[in-house]
Amino acid sequence: MTQNEEHKEFEENKKNSDFSYLKDIVFDGQNLWEEVKFEISQDVRSIVWKAWIEPLKFIKYERSILYISAESYLMSSRIETHYYEKIFLKAKNKYLDITRIEIVNIKNSQLIDKRINKEKNTLTSSNIDFKIDEKKSFLTSASMELNSKLTFDSFVVGNSNQMPYAASKRVCEASSEYYNPLYLYGQVGIGKTHLLNAIALEIKQKFPKRKVVYMSAERFMYQFIKSIRSKNTIQFKDEFRSVDVLMIDDIQFISGKGSTQEEFFYTFNDLIDQKKQIIITSNKAPVELTDLDEKLRSRLGGGLVIDFRPTNFDLRLKILNKKSHALSLLLPQEVLEFLANKIVSNIRELEGALNRICSHHELTGKAISIENTEELLSDLLAVNEKQISIEFIQQKVSSYFNINVSEMGSPRRSISIARPRQIAMYLCKKNTSFSYPEIGRSFGGKDHTTVIHAVKKIETLSKKDNKLQNALVDLRKLMRA
Repeated sequence: MTQNEEHKEFEENKKNSDFSYLKDIVFDGQNLWEEVKFEISQDVRSIVWKAWIEPLKFIKYERSILYISAESYLMSSRIETHYYEKIFLKAKNKYLDITRIEIVNIKNSQLIDKRINKEKNTLTSSNIDFKIDEKKSFLTSASMELNSKLTFDSFVVGNSNQMPYAASKRVCEASSEYYNPLYLYGQVGIGKTHLLNAIALEIKQKFPKRKVVYMSAERFMYQFIKSIRSKNTIQFKDEFRSVDVLMIDDIQFISGKGSTQEEFFYTFNDLIDQKKQIIITSNKAPVELTDLDEKLRSRLGGGLVIDFRPTNFDLRLKILNKKSHALSLLLPQEVLEFLANKIVSNIRELEGALNRICSHHELTGKAISIENTEELLSDLLAVNEKQISIEFIQQKVSSYFNINVSEMGSPRRSISIARPRQIAMYLCKKNTSFSYPEIGRSFGGKDHTTVIHAVKKIETLSKKDNKLQNALVDLRKLMRA
């Protein structure tokens, strides 16, 4: 019997007063969970998959709730704050009547199992609720649960994130009209979500009567689509226009979604007109979200736009010290310094590495040393060693075209200098996670529009210029060498 056939039988039997059929209709929850994990593995980076998703284990699927276990509190907390929506949306394709997911520490999974069995033994026709409450508030469904650990006090501040931190603190004050909307952007895993969570906690504490809504762009999109299907868009509009503080994480995910963008634009305008606070995060500056509607890009860039700079060694070391202290695990200082030197891409990968080290220590009892750490994190370290920098690309392009590296930042516009410079900018955008403004700053303080023009120029020329095509192929080979 297929899952759809099982679900159909399930629906038919719900009409009966005899609930004995529940013992006979059993979904193969374990296999479905493996299918969900496989689909997620196709959408996330291998580092994220190995550190956070792959270790999750299926416990049970009961009464429309999927119970999965994590190996530690750090892992369960990370899943709740960063990957819950992605897992839920994938799970909804497999578990047809799912209403929520519960993620628990593996040490507590037996307690959960006992609780589920106890509930199962007390099923009666009067206490079973088979249907999802269709009248449930869209805001309630969309809002993410706040993590009490992600506060301003637990956020480690350094030169790279001092401005985003200060602006986030400022919007928690009584009046912050000049910071509306506040738009924070930067590469993955740099601390954007932490600051959003901290802002929400702070405002709720200072102004309990304010209606604060914190969600991902994916959740906003999902609830909007749900309102259309249920023919309840008026309720959706009324609810979202009634909030005092709207916080949207990863706004880039609505790029290309025309109707969702339009609804968000109207919601955005209405709240701004009411002088309600809006806080947005993204992986790119507003001008770089080329798949976003032009008028929405303009409105997003109309407030305070701040980027996160790449982390330095001192900040990464401070983060590692604070996180290891929070885990009550004393790591040798040389191991912490080793990690701070080797894992430079983002903070989330640092936390993932620390989590793997701690879990390995707890499960095996082996001492934590640089040798063990190198072996345990070999895949993660290999990726970071191959991290391509803007300076690296500039050097390769300069050498290939036989010009000085200093010309990459010079104002000279002769074709012999300008074209290699444009090629270097193009390769930086295509092969790194740096934003247009960040690339521009590394090319002698060029404006982001200059970088955008360079990228488009090379993209256009490469379609018809065989010599340029060959040069790009050669340069990519040199970068991989």
